[in-house]
Amino acid sequence: MEIINNIVWYFDEPKNAINKTTGKKITKKELNTVVFDDSIKGAIKICFPLNNDFLFTEIREIQRPITVEQLLTFIHNFYDEPLNQDNLDEAFERNEEWKEEILERMDGDTRKLTNYHVFEDTCTPDFCGIHLSEDSENEFFVGIGPE
Repeated sequence: MEIINNIVWYFDEPKNAINKTTGKKITKKELNTVVFDDSIKGAIKICFPLNNDFLFTEIREIQRPITVEQLLTFIHNFYDEPLNQDNLDEAFERNEEWKEEILERMDGDTRKLTNYHVFEDTCTPDFCGIHLSEDSENEFFVGIGPE
């Protein structure tokens, strides 16, 4: 788990993640490091925040074993998905100005929004690791910053 919480990453391709200690892109060996092994059966639940205040989330499951690359790809793919239109209001709750600004950039077409667009880009959102949820021993919360 330490390796996943020791990277700088901006939700792009996993190979672009940077090791905080070395300041260099993570290696193939690091990408292939198992984060969650299969010593315990069952899926890992990943809780994805879907607004700036983390008040709205979505949970997805991923099967073990999971490498760093698989986990980052899973996270990348989630935030690259189109924003579910049913989630639009909750995702931008308490942040109407940002909703208006991002929709203006998208020419008013909400279908162009991805899950990543719910985060303000005043400072580029970055990955702040994953943290065990207080509610479950197999549920992890994706941290989003700036750190």
